Amino acid sequence: MKVIDNFLPLEDFKKIEKLMTSDSFPYYFCNGVAKDVEEDIKMFYFTHFFYVKNAPTSDYYNLLVETLLSKLNIFALIRVKGNCYTRSDKKIKHNVHVDFPEKIKFKTKGLIYSINTCNGSTILDNGREIKSVANRALFFDPMKPHCSTNCTDQKARFNINVNYI
Repeated sequence: MKVIDNFLPLEDFKKIEKLMTSDSFPYYFCNGVAKDVEEDIKMFYFTHFFYVKNAPTSDYYNLLVETLLSKLNIFALIRVKGNCYTRSDKKIKHNVHVDFPEKIKFKTKGLIYSINTCNGSTILDNGREIKSVANRALFFDPMKPHCSTNCTDQKARFNINVNYI
């Protein structure tokens, strides 16, 4: 696990922030977070897939290549998705999970890149809570149990999750 603040140059960070927090960026509703029970009305979020199944899936993928992905030592990209967790009056801790538990049989790397500062966080398997801070990169082992939270102090928690080798 490694945390790097001010990961991108300010100009590159601002491009991503402007994109992902605009009112025209397409997010899609997910009825459940990390295998949370779909019947629980508190467990939902919005995503935007930039890359999945060995191919770009978004018109905005090239912006990420020029900024965020170019800073990583990537042998093979597995998935890149943007997340938008809406705020609530009480912070919600989502279910503990691992990324791709049955689909990938080899060591992968993970990055959670925070787009905004809020009281939302990622909680790792050792209990360490990594706060969402704008332009912060959290490098972690996505095959170890972890979970996310939403926030209570901003309109939403925005981040990008990258899985790669």
